[in-house]
Amino acid sequence: MIHPKYSGLLMSLIISFGMSCVMTFFVTAVNTGFVEDFLLLWIKAWATAFPVAFPTALIIVPLGRKLTIRLTNEPTDQPSCD
Repeated sequence: MIHPKYSGLLMSLIISFGMSCVMTFFVTAVNTGFVEDFLLLWIKAWATAFPVAFPTALIIVPLGRKLTIRLTNEPTDQPSCD
């Protein structure tokens, strides 16, 4: 098992992996249609997007969590995933 202190990093990795896969698939499909080499085009787009998505998620996920807590007035005495 992975130590809980890495939960924020792991969450960012999972979110950025999933989002970059879905978004690059969708944008590649919109821009090219399902052409013969679609899979190669999509993988190239994902390989370009993921190195940007992961560090971005490392920044955005904690900010999103803090903003959500602020907007919902959630008590801050609960354990954090950071």
